[in-house]
Amino acid sequence: MIVQRVKEELSELAGNPIQWDCPLAPLTSFGIGGAAAAVIVVEHVNELEALLNCCARNKIKYRFIGRGTNILVADAGFDGVVLLFGKTLSSISLLEETKTGNVRIQVGAGCSLVKLLNWCAEKSYTGLEFASGIPGSLGGAVVMNAGAWSGEIADVLDSVTVFSKTNGEEKITRRELDFGYRKWRNQRDTAGEKRLVVSAEIVLQKGTKETIQTTCREYLAKRKEKQPKGLKNAGSFFKNPPGESAGRLIESAGLKGMRCGDAMVSPVHANFFVNMGSAKEYDIKALMEIVVNKVKEESGIELQAEVHFL
Repeated sequence: MIVQRVKEELSELAGNPIQWDCPLAPLTSFGIGGAAAAVIVVEHVNELEALLNCCARNKIKYRFIGRGTNILVADAGFDGVVLLFGKTLSSISLLEETKTGNVRIQVGAGCSLVKLLNWCAEKSYTGLEFASGIPGSLGGAVVMNAGAWSGEIADVLDSVTVFSKTNGEEKITRRELDFGYRKWRNQRDTAGEKRLVVSAEIVLQKGTKETIQTTCREYLAKRKEKQPKGLKNAGSFFKNPPGESAGRLIESAGLKGMRCGDAMVSPVHANFFVNMGSAKEYDIKALMEIVVNKVKEESGIELQAEVHFL
């Protein structure tokens, strides 16, 4: 619980009105979870620094949730501050376009991948088509090294501007960034503090608008064929094990359509858990336990969740 004195301090530091005792389910693609003690939309890095310092002084937990597309929120909610990036930290700008056709752009961490792809298509910048249909924000995509169709965010990054309580704001070049499959290995700084993505510089190439749009449409069509429609979900629930498909392993274990309450393994794609209407966190976790145990029993492989838990 955040005491009144700290509420007043946070309100003075925040540029936008704070939403107290704010339900998180509407802010997530799963549509599951209780309320956060506070939700704050942050517009500037200096505001972010002040808010995080306040949280540290008063021992208040905080968490960024981006577009809420890859998280499961506890039914009890989150007794802390949830931070979202506002318009200023979601902008896109052109930094450089060379005569050889290389393009470098800066993108705020709060920018949705949908907005970014549309902007690139309009400008005829190619290189991000693999992200077509991937939900969420750029910041989340960097943290998860999001990807598809043999491409991933790490492939196009030139640098990432981050913030940590230890070092403040700093720019890290691609050479210093260590990415793996669906992970950013050195997200924590030398003091063990998580680096929060503020923005990223991305290198693309000049292409043609028609070709980019055609490729994006093709990838989107393939996604729609294989993914559940009209039901709330958090995207791929498990990471693909090396050389394997989590969806294939779950399907082979006979778990398509398996239900716990209103949580179900999608009959369309077995690596999607869908909310049939009023699923709770405990339904999803119970289903996850069944799937992990059954797949391990059948294949010897222990699946690892790709979804984050709040």
